[in-house]
Amino acid sequence: MEIFFLDVGQGTCQVIMLGNQRAIVIDCGLKNDMLLLKFLKLAGINFIERLIISHSDDDHIGGAVSVMGEYQGRVGKYCFVQDSKFLKSAFWKRLADLYSKELITDDQMVRLEVTGNKQIVWEDNSGAIRLETYSPSTAQNLVSQSTLNTNATSAVLFLHSNSNCVIFAADSEVSQWKQIFKLIGKKQQCDVLSVPHHAGKMHSKRTELKWLYETVLSVSTAVVSAGTSNTHSHPRDEVIKALRVSGANVLCTQITRQCNGGIRDLEHLRPGVLRPQNHVGLSSQTIDLTGAGNSRNVACAGTVCVKMTSTEVIVERMTDHQNAVDRLTQNAKACPLCRVKASSN
Repeated sequence: MEIFFLDVGQGTCQVIMLGNQRAIVIDCGLKNDMLLLKFLKLAGINFIERLIISHSDDDHIGGAVSVMGEYQGRVGKYCFVQDSKFLKSAFWKRLADLYSKELITDDQMVRLEVTGNKQIVWEDNSGAIRLETYSPSTAQNLVSQSTLNTNATSAVLFLHSNSNCVIFAADSEVSQWKQIFKLIGKKQQCDVLSVPHHAGKMHSKRTELKWLYETVLSVSTAVVSAGTSNTHSHPRDEVIKALRVSGANVLCTQITRQCNGGIRDLEHLRPGVLRPQNHVGLSSQTIDLTGAGNSRNVACAGTVCVKMTSTEVIVERMTDHQNAVDRLTQNAKACPLCRVKASSN
């Protein structure tokens, strides 16, 4: 099984390849971004077993309608969270239209919610590989709707294969992880984590990050999906520090000014910290600027491919990426957050 963390800039999109031209899609990146469709077509995907939307923020749900149009009649189930934006989203309007025309059934629409125990979203025929929802609970979902906080009801999904685990954390917040910790009852080994909220703010105190990455999760590899030109200061230094202190290796899809001394001109780093190779991604190997003249779409790790077997999880080009970041520290203009000396203070 291969899992792709697509380089979609400042957004989130992951694809789990199931074999036999089948896949699971978790989030779809931004509206009008056809990168996911391009990836699916090049990969020869004919059927989407699950089209999953973790929550209704534009950078997660935006590209969903395009996928629904291209794969109409070829989606097993549509899985979503009903947050405060959901019923006004183009995704829901398209879903409702398909339902009204009897092109999909009740069973094909699944609300992602935990009611006392984890929710199985998909499993293989043997039951050995399972994709499960661990959050939100019904109560968390209702509270987040009343407070208009879509992040706090993000679907958090665990992909299990025997003792191996990959976690898709969307834009989840610490409050959700408190509930998840109660549910699992112990520290969770995590081979690969899609870092919550693009390594942005999901906490009110730094001690909460320490708790998450030292008490709740034991993360081997952390993947941050962030865009070079983002204006949210993603990734945040305290998040990367907490991950590094816990022992995790960090890979960002694109490099940002946070790793370039705050300077938005990153053209000296093209074609990328790790040159993009083979896989579809948004990063450009040639000059690419915003309207304000700032760099955008400069690869760090680019699209990340993870291979998951019954016995191990392998992150493709991990050593190459870590060596490339080490070399970057020798560049006078660069100061990668994942190489700033990590202390536990």
